[in-house]
Amino acid sequence: MFFNRILAILLGVSLLLTACKKDRPQTTGKPEQDDRQTVMIEVLEPRTLDEYITVAGKLEGGTDITMVSETSGRVLELYRKLGDRVAKDEKIGMVDNDVLRIRKEQAEAAKLSAEAALDNAQLNLTSSEALFKKGNISQAEYNTALSAFKGAKAGLDGAKAGLEAARKAYDNSYLVAPEAGIITNLMIAKGQFVNPGTPVAYITDNKVLLIKTGVGESQIGKIKQGLPADIYAAGNDKPVKGFVKGYGIRPLATSANYPLEIQINNAAGLMPGMVVTVKILSGTFKNQLYTSVNNVINEYDRSYLYVVDDSNVAVRKEVKFGKIIGENMIIVSGVEAGERIVVSGMENLEDNTPIQIRK
Repeated sequence: MFFNRILAILLGVSLLLTACKKDRPQTTGKPEQDDRQTVMIEVLEPRTLDEYITVAGKLEGGTDITMVSETSGRVLELYRKLGDRVAKDEKIGMVDNDVLRIRKEQAEAAKLSAEAALDNAQLNLTSSEALFKKGNISQAEYNTALSAFKGAKAGLDGAKAGLEAARKAYDNSYLVAPEAGIITNLMIAKGQFVNPGTPVAYITDNKVLLIKTGVGESQIGKIKQGLPADIYAAGNDKPVKGFVKGYGIRPLATSANYPLEIQINNAAGLMPGMVVTVKILSGTFKNQLYTSVNNVINEYDRSYLYVVDDSNVAVRKEVKFGKIIGENMIIVSGVEAGERIVVSGMENLEDNTPIQIRK
């Protein structure tokens, strides 16, 4: 009996402790979990929006030519090597020219002889004119002297032309750079026999670089000479500055694109042959409210943005957009400057959703 009473007391105490524990708030030492959606925002402010035309192309030298031989013979000397910079009209090699030198010397002698013959004919004609006026010689004798003078003059003209041809042939025996630049490929060797038209070297000037590319018909109307351009090459974080050198007003024969040339005057870090991307500044829009197309929610023919109010609640607002420039859309109506719009985390949002802003 006594034992049963003790057991009942203990059971009552246990039930009382359990009830107190249920009524007491539990503390685990951890803060309550916030189930609000986390987003990132931006504040709409009037800004300047630049419009660009983006094209790609391969860099070429301002001078990019193939030098060829203008004579035939064996290469006796090469004065320059691969990678050397040459000036315009600088000799980079010589072809065997002994025969051409002799022909030039013969032509020079022939010219001297023709000059002497013309001098004699001139003296004879002058004397004949004086005698003819006095009636000491006949008309036929005077005509003979005049004809001899004309023949001597024609002989000198022919000798001069022969000397010019001989000099040109001799000069062509030297391999002369037609333009200034760097020898980027030397295709002949000493002792090699060349003919007229044999490729000798590629000469490229990288002081000025060109990009020859094209733009579509929707863009050609925005292109003007002198427009600034940013040139991006793989591995270069900073763009190199260039400008629109010129463009064509009719498409290329093999495509629907209009020809376009970009010039780079200071091509530090760039080399001919590189493939680059070009961004041409074609327009500037000042004091515009705009946002990325990635922030816009489209449903049928309507567009929405999530705007965060003062209570950090995301409210969906219908917005009207105007011109699309690159990846940005100009806002016409629906939101105003100073409002906060969601730019990340809107995928799972609904209208009037409480949010917390990630810094």
